[in-house]
Amino acid sequence: MIDEPRSPLPLVTFDNQTEWNDLLPLCNRYLDEAGLRRLNSCLGVVRTVVIERHYIDKDYRDTFSNYHSKRFSTPPSRCLRLHFFDEPITRDQLRSAEQIQSSYCGYSIIRPTRPNCIGRTLLDPRKLQYPTGDLCTCEETLSIQGVILDVHGFPFISQDADVTVCAQSALWMVLRFFSNRYRPYREIYPVEITQLTRDYSIGRMFPSAGLTNWQMAEVLRQLGFSPLQYSREGYQDQFEHILATYVESGVPVLAATRKHVVACLGRSHDLQKQLPPGFNQPYLKSSFFNTAYTINDDNGIPYQLLRVDNQAAVAPMLPLSRLQLKEIEAFTCPLPQRVFLSAEQLEVVVLELLRNTDFRIEICSPTLAQGTFVIRTFLTTGRSFKRYLDDRGMGHQTVYKVYRNMPLPHFIWVCELSSIDLFRQQRIVGEVIWDATRNVYEPSGWLALHYPERLYVDYGSALNRARSLRDFNLDKSTDYPLMTHNLRAT
Repeated sequence: MIDEPRSPLPLVTFDNQTEWNDLLPLCNRYLDEAGLRRLNSCLGVVRTVVIERHYIDKDYRDTFSNYHSKRFSTPPSRCLRLHFFDEPITRDQLRSAEQIQSSYCGYSIIRPTRPNCIGRTLLDPRKLQYPTGDLCTCEETLSIQGVILDVHGFPFISQDADVTVCAQSALWMVLRFFSNRYRPYREIYPVEITQLTRDYSIGRMFPSAGLTNWQMAEVLRQLGFSPLQYSREGYQDQFEHILATYVESGVPVLAATRKHVVACLGRSHDLQKQLPPGFNQPYLKSSFFNTAYTINDDNGIPYQLLRVDNQAAVAPMLPLSRLQLKEIEAFTCPLPQRVFLSAEQLEVVVLELLRNTDFRIEICSPTLAQGTFVIRTFLTTGRSFKRYLDDRGMGHQTVYKVYRNMPLPHFIWVCELSSIDLFRQQRIVGEVIWDATRNVYEPSGWLALHYPERLYVDYGSALNRARSLRDFNLDKSTDYPLMTHNLRAT
């Protein structure tokens, strides 16, 4: 059923007489068949589409003003905005946020550009018909004729092949995530991304020929980040684990093949994955259980899965990327400025603490020394860590009280400790808290070391004084949930 097809806000409800193809004549000059197929492939659960005509999109208007308006034959300066609902919606219901918020799946801007018409898009991954893994997400608030709705997801945009190609598109997605989620980061528009590289480019700015990894890092630096670059050649066996650590930290990265760039924003895991035959190492990194990474590829649909093992059998409904993990040659990580200790450096000092000092596991923790222990490393803020203390309990009331009262830096590295069996249940028995503003040459950079039997705290560093350790005996500790709040479970 199509309600008021000539109005500024037609409602299309899919039924026996109306299907996705009926959107094409209603979206004439904007939505093409290729764009329709892409939307339909990931939004099969949708039952109603609201078409918002004459929409002025801030990102498309930026590219129109700086590029399209200079052409002899110009496309329209306005767009359509499509809103998706997983239940039939009437026009009367559309006037009440309380009646439609629960069924809202998100929106997609449809630009009058070819070959790709899909512009700024934000879809709730929980509403899609396929699993998307655990993701970095942000929130947007929007209005449909004065009715205020919220949507959570990760921003997506397709390249227009003129102002934005894959590098600019992936960079835009990551930057829009940060500006939506964190107040210090301002909103960046497509043309500005390329303009920030004008002093480091050879040749014309538009139409764009893309960006190098170095240029993407320079854009991030100029916008207030402290970007780090990693290559598979330079880090070899550690490359994929370092990638996993940043994703686990809720930091989306720009993953590059030889000819393409995607935004890597989440991961999926199989906690029942079996260890290799004969495995007898003292510790196991949690990235071992990862089975896929979630990416936004501007050439595809949002939330595609980049499998770790391309030989593994998968369900046919999964939105698999055409890329393979082994094709990722490098990635750029947009670290915040106040993080001085990198992921690979953190693991060096943590493992030194756990294995080769007076605080090593063999001496201080009979529980963890019994077999292989699991380490899970991630970056978070001291504020976020304390926010979820009540939910997690921390295994012992003493640990809870100490952490609640202990000053923490704005950013901390956390290395959670668990047995393999407990980790499969998403439970841990301790953690190391490390000051992310330290450097790798400061082995005393840890603030707390929590074993099931003991808690060691450096109150001196916490109070900006000389190192002063306190030791707490923990009687009858229990396991407790690991921290999952960097990534949104879907």
